[in-house]
Amino acid sequence: MAAIGIDTVVKAYGATPVIHGISLSVRDGEFAVLVGPSGCGKSTLLRMIAGLESITGGAIHIGERVVNDLPPRDRDIAMVFQDYALYPHKSVAENIGFGLKMRGADAVTIEKKVKEAAQILQIGHLLDRKPGQLSGGQRQRVAMGRAIVREPKVFLFDEPLSNLDAHLRGEMRAEIKKLHQRFGTTILYVTHDQVEAMTLADRIAILRGGHLEQFDTPDTIYRQPVSTFVAGFVGSPAMNFIPATIAADGTALDLPGGVRLAAPEALRPRLTGLARKPVTLGLRPEHIGLDAGGSAPLTARVTLVEPLGAETLALVRIGTVEVTGRFPPDSGLKPGADIALSVQLQRAHIFDPETGRAL
Repeated sequence: MAAIGIDTVVKAYGATPVIHGISLSVRDGEFAVLVGPSGCGKSTLLRMIAGLESITGGAIHIGERVVNDLPPRDRDIAMVFQDYALYPHKSVAENIGFGLKMRGADAVTIEKKVKEAAQILQIGHLLDRKPGQLSGGQRQRVAMGRAIVREPKVFLFDEPLSNLDAHLRGEMRAEIKKLHQRFGTTILYVTHDQVEAMTLADRIAILRGGHLEQFDTPDTIYRQPVSTFVAGFVGSPAMNFIPATIAADGTALDLPGGVRLAAPEALRPRLTGLARKPVTLGLRPEHIGLDAGGSAPLTARVTLVEPLGAETLALVRIGTVEVTGRFPPDSGLKPGADIALSVQLQRAHIFDPETGRAL
C-alpha cells in the first residue's frame, strides 16, 4: 500500500489551464473520492496520477517516489475504467490474468490468483465466457478482478459504475466498499455522483473548474460546507438558498416578502457581526418541516407535493420564496394548503452572496 501526494499540480492544454495548482494528500489505505460536475478536471487529475496524462507543473508522489516521469507500468497502480476495457476475444479468466501474464508470472500462479479473485467477486462460474456474453455488472467485476490480481499499491477507479442501472450501481458500490475493507489498499475513485461519493469515501475532494473546493470527511462536507457550491452539490434534494438580510440587532433574518425569522440564541453571535448585511441563508430540506415547537414557526403555502413512500418532499412558499422541505409520509400535505412550518435556524448556513463562501 502507499499514500498519494498531489503537490500544486497544474495541467494545461496549450494556453488553456484545466487544473489550477491542486494539492491534496491521500493517506495510506484511505478510500478517497474525487467528485464534481462534468468538466471539473477530476478524470484529468486521475489520469495524471495514472501516468496517462502528462503534468504541466507540480509533483505527484506514490509512496516515497515522485512519479511525474514514470510510465504507467512502473507506478504500481491498477486502474478500473468506465468502459471496462476488456479484450473481447479473450475469456474472463484470460482477461483477469492478462496483466500477470505480461509481467511474466507462471501459469500456476496466474490460475491460482485468477480463481481467488473470481471467488471474491462471485464470478467463478463465468471464467470460460467471453465479455460479450456478460452483463454490465459482470463485466465490471471482471475489470475489478484484473486489478485485484496485480496486488497494486494503489487502485484508481474512473467512474466505474456510470454505465450501470441504478440497482446494479447500488450492488457494485457495496462490492467495492467490501473490497476496500478486505484489502485495505489505497483507493482514489472518480465519480460525478454525490451519492457514490458520500457512501464510499473516507474523505471527499470536491472539484470545480479545475480548483479544489473542499477536501474532508463526508460528514464534515455535509454539515460544514465551505461554499454554496459544495453545499448545493452534496445532498439530495439540494440545500435551499434564500436571500436574506441580517436585522440591525442580529436577532433575526429578513426574507423577501416581508417575512422575519427570529434567530435562536446559538446563532445570534454569528449574526451580530453581520448586522444589516445581505447574506445567503442555506437550509437543508430536513431542517424545514411541520411546526413542532421549533425556533421559528411561520405560515407557508404548499405548492407541490412529492410522496416518496418513506417520506414526503414538498415545495412550500415562505413569503415570496419557495423552498423544499422533508415531511413525514402521513403528513397529509395538499397543494394550495397553508401549513404551520418550523425552520431549524440553529442548523442554518450563512454564505456571502457575492463570493459564495461560508461566513
